[in-house]
Amino acid sequence: MRKPTLIASMVLIAGLGAFGPVVQAVEKTGDALEHSPSNGRRLVENDRVPADYQRADRAMKDWKQKKLEQPTKEQQWVQIDDKYLLIETVSGAIVKIVPATR
Repeated sequence: MRKPTLIASMVLIAGLGAFGPVVQAVEKTGDALEHSPSNGRRLVENDRVPADYQRADRAMKDWKQKKLEQPTKEQQWVQIDDKYLLIETVSGAIVKIVPATR
């Protein structure tokens, strides 16, 4: 092998080796990003919420203080992003959507 070709090959191999840690660092940082529970989709009435929000421990306990209507026995209020959602606990269907107050 000629000397310029050998040097070029060594530089190329060294350069590719240097990108490995950079790519791995980007992947690890990306995993730490927090995602919205709605995954960017638009929430609409009669749509379904993720199953996690149908659990009783996700129900808003302070719905009266937020001036929200009383849920029935099969309903609960949950908050997703900047909205309060009245949902059916069995099906996960959204009954009502109210903008969240600060």
